[in-house]
Amino acid sequence: MGIYAELVGNVLVSPTMKQVNTASGTRRIVELRVMSASYRRLEDGTLEQREERTFPVDVTIWNERLTERVLQHIRTGASVVVRGDFYVSPWVTRDNEADAGAHIDAESISLNLVRIDQVVYRARQTREAETPDGSSHDQGAAGSEDPDNGDTPQAEAIEDDAPPSDSPEPDARSSHSASRRSRRAARTQAQ
Repeated sequence: MGIYAELVGNVLVSPTMKQVNTASGTRRIVELRVMSASYRRLEDGTLEQREERTFPVDVTIWNERLTERVLQHIRTGASVVVRGDFYVSPWVTRDNEADAGAHIDAESISLNLVRIDQVVYRARQTREAETPDGSSHDQGAAGSEDPDNGDTPQAEAIEDDAPPSDSPEPDARSSHSASRRSRRAARTQAQ
């Protein structure tokens, strides 16, 4: 059993895609490096970085659906939240000294909202569908939001220069899911 961890930090090296050979065949992965940052709030309200708890972590993303989104939206300097399996890889340097590096095989990665200044959504795609009586109507506003069909709003995040906080902002996915369930329930009652 491994260690499941959540890392909050800034991207040091933009994501790069690689192809690796595995037992199940060739897979595309994305790798990036994140500086794990730990801060404490001082009495005057300012944040101070804890140097002894700040170190780089290599992040690998194996989920191919996630790799495309990471390449599209994550860049050097972005504040991110990474969740996944944490492990340490020891090695011996050229000077014959022991060293080690921290790694996370990411299950999820998202932009940390604490540094986001603006989010711009692309326009929602509409779809035409036939009703049982043969007429067609637009389901764009009432259709389900399946992340695989391109209907989910894609955001372009613009970051400001505010310092990061001790913890990431609350995740908006839970309220989004509740909203989606409410729309489905309303559609079911209307039919």
